[in-house]
Amino acid sequence: MAMRSSFNRHAPQLAALVALAVMTPAMAEVKSAPKSLSAGAILKNTEAAEGYQSCYAEMTQIITTSGDQKRTLVLRTWAVDDGDRQLAEYLSPPDIKGQRILMTEDGDNIWTYNPETRRTRKLGSHMKRKRVMGSDFSYEDQSGGKISEKYVGTILGREELNGVDCHVLDLHPTPEGPSYARITAWIAITDFVIRRMDYYRDDERRPFKRLIAEDIRPAQNRAVPHRLTMRNLEDGTETVNLISRIQFDVEIPASVFEARNLER
Repeated sequence: MAMRSSFNRHAPQLAALVALAVMTPAMAEVKSAPKSLSAGAILKNTEAAEGYQSCYAEMTQIITTSGDQKRTLVLRTWAVDDGDRQLAEYLSPPDIKGQRILMTEDGDNIWTYNPETRRTRKLGSHMKRKRVMGSDFSYEDQSGGKISEKYVGTILGREELNGVDCHVLDLHPTPEGPSYARITAWIAITDFVIRRMDYYRDDERRPFKRLIAEDIRPAQNRAVPHRLTMRNLEDGTETVNLISRIQFDVEIPASVFEARNLER
């Protein structure tokens, strides 16, 4: 859906010590974080780097099952206000061509349209955790909003990730946040673009899902990941989003985000 990913938080030293005590092996090389920026400031900078007023994108989505079978989807998306309202339309394969998904209020409202039945259906709030079109992205993964309103967090330190020096943050959801127990985020020190996110449930010590952002290239004077990979570390499945075209600050009529217009 919308091309965005945003993230922000702050928390006491005790929480940081707890987080460090349950670090996964991948976190062992984390260095001491610079004292100049707080978790909240880092995430605000990420919001500024990754936020947008409007965005249009075209992409190919490759879903790989645990049996190594692949399914390729092609879609285009429209989004405004950091993804607060967003629409996705599937262009292929033929069995899903014309299907649309509309999300508003940061994903609290979700509608789907099926061209075969010509019916628009509103999904219940419990569906936010479900996979979208069989991919490894859930509806809440693709919902918009500001991470500073969805998480509080602490700085775990710094770590080099694929040659990029990153802030490493431990994020915990606010009451308005998503269903994950916590997320570890790697945010580049130079451009504040998120390079990786590990997702945890309850008190588990290891992540069950991981998002990796790669192929980061300029798009209208901003750094944009053109390859997003979501891996389910338990099921062995993977979904790759390859962005072929992306435009910011485009004019999108408000009517695009009205459920009554999905059938048009």
